[in-house]
Amino acid sequence: MYNWHNVFQPIYQIDQNMNPRIDHYEMLLHDENDKFPAHDFFSAISTEEDNQKWIQAEAKSLEKLFSVYPNINVGLNIEPIQFAYPSVWDFLHDIYNKYGQKVALEITERQLQAGPLGANNFDCSFQRIHDMGFRIALDDVDSGSNSFEFINHHVDRIDAVKLSLLIFDNISLETTVDFIHAWSSFAKEKNLDLILEAVRSKYIAEKFAGDKHIFQQGYYWSKSLPLDEIE
Repeated sequence: MYNWHNVFQPIYQIDQNMNPRIDHYEMLLHDENDKFPAHDFFSAISTEEDNQKWIQAEAKSLEKLFSVYPNINVGLNIEPIQFAYPSVWDFLHDIYNKYGQKVALEITERQLQAGPLGANNFDCSFQRIHDMGFRIALDDVDSGSNSFEFINHHVDRIDAVKLSLLIFDNISLETTVDFIHAWSSFAKEKNLDLILEAVRSKYIAEKFAGDKHIFQQGYYWSKSLPLDEIE
């Protein structure tokens, strides 16, 4: 059994005076070195049998979290390949029955690497989790397979899009802001929330403060926290 646990990064709504209010947290899987266990994780989720290790780790973290903070809201990351496993659907039914919409699903950008699920069948899985009642966010838009076309195709089933600013590291601030404005316009038109990930500068934080449709997440505001440091 891998020595996995979760840390929790706050996602804030920022008012026009730069006052942050925590809206919810993102659960982030870490190993004993407090890093994302990329090699072990992707190896584990490649089969349904080994994927049980992920299910056990996430179920344990959720149980601990809600035993201490029963009214908290969190986002659970899930890879599209995992929707191919019947045990994952059992797990999702279980956590929705226990916690309802206090747990949202953040679907990663690797749809086209969905293995036995297949890109064509992903629509059915998307509709299925929507019908279960989960709030859904699409992670890392403009990266991987979470293109504008893909998001627009699923727009009636999702609640939020997440834009990581890491992809703009070699782009000017002015162009980065233009991209954010474009995604913000789309999100407002479609009644979606926009979450800016990896906010690291005061310039970006101030630029989008006071917009009720835009949430901010990143080291400018807070690092990821262990359970006992959650506010």
